[in-house]
Amino acid sequence: MRLIMILLLGAIMSSCQIKPEAMVPGRDHCDYCKMPYNDNRFGAEIVTGKGKIYKFDDIHCLLDFIQEKRFDTSRPFQTYFVNFLGNHELLNAEAAFLLKSEALQSPMGGQTAAFDQLDSLTFMQKQYPGKIYNWKTLPRS
Repeated sequence: MRLIMILLLGAIMSSCQIKPEAMVPGRDHCDYCKMPYNDNRFGAEIVTGKGKIYKFDDIHCLLDFIQEKRFDTSRPFQTYFVNFLGNHELLNAEAAFLLKSEALQSPMGGQTAAFDQLDSLTFMQKQYPGKIYNWKTLPRS
């Protein structure tokens, strides 16, 4: 009986994990500019502590959404960016490497791509010359 209770408690706790949701081109829309999500190399999400997910087609839209306080920014939230390369999984913004380049043609003009590895970013920087940032140093305007 005790084992059943432990397993049940574990199942309940794991089902309550708050995590990002994969972005789907053609189905999802940006919560800021309302444009359809079409370019799977770009995109971002905010996941609130209550599990509400906001999706964005461009990092620029996410930054404006936060700056305009379109949700309760005083409460904890997590930010994620779409990995520019590979299978375009969502990366925790604080661990992502960011490349801002005028040569990048992101959907809403943010011209910023996220990478999971610095080596990947520096390789792509040859094609898209620009500056390297992280979440804390990325210009907010």
